[in-house]
Amino acid sequence: MNQSPISRSRAVFVNRGVTCAAVSMAFATYFAQPVTLLAYAVDFVVRAYLHFIAGVMAHESVHGHLGNTRSGNQWWGRLALFPTTVPYVTFRTTHLHHHSNTNVPELDPDEFLNTRHAWQIPFRAFALPYHWVVWMWQTGRFTRAVRREYLLNYLVVGCVYGAIAYFTSVQRVVLGFLVSATLHALFLWYYFAIKTHAGYSTAEIETRSHNYDGQWLYWLSFGLSLHRVHHLTPRLAWLQMYGLWESRSIDGKA
Repeated sequence: MNQSPISRSRAVFVNRGVTCAAVSMAFATYFAQPVTLLAYAVDFVVRAYLHFIAGVMAHESVHGHLGNTRSGNQWWGRLALFPTTVPYVTFRTTHLHHHSNTNVPELDPDEFLNTRHAWQIPFRAFALPYHWVVWMWQTGRFTRAVRREYLLNYLVVGCVYGAIAYFTSVQRVVLGFLVSATLHALFLWYYFAIKTHAGYSTAEIETRSHNYDGQWLYWLSFGLSLHRVHHLTPRLAWLQMYGLWESRSIDGKA
């Protein structure tokens, strides 16, 4: 692969800016007051996409592209995932195991999404973060330190969302969050987990994940479309993967 012209320090700087923008805008959307059905639909979709962007930035932090130290990446990762309410420690732990045991049943926490029954997909997509907790518990990774982080995470989440509800309304926050979280889960896990691992191969590493080709999908997904490239070179930040398209589609066909 060609050396990226984007330096790591510049990628980290951009990622931090994107994180701050996505998180602040996601919270700001609750202060808008939709009236029509179209306005509500736009509100839900925009917030879901902002959650998606924030989640991609949390993904960047797992691989060290949001800070200059491990602790720096952890704090930025916590901030990035905050609007979604998912504790960063869960995502970081399970995602690293997803990389080291991609598609392997029992060892890859994300293999939970592999189902032969299409009707199960939306339920599994929504339930994946809860499955991560069960997986961590069953594998002895839900330690006292993790439980403390969970407690702190949800105390802060309760305070922030409670404050937003105080200035808007409980209905506004609950409805806005639940609908957007559902749309986010379906979009993210179907298109960027199930489809990018279609077939769930456990053969050579090159066969275990797939790309979406094209520049506009790259920018829309903040690099998440280059899923196979990411699995092969996780040391590259999303900006550093620009232009590394493949000649085959998501199905592996020319």
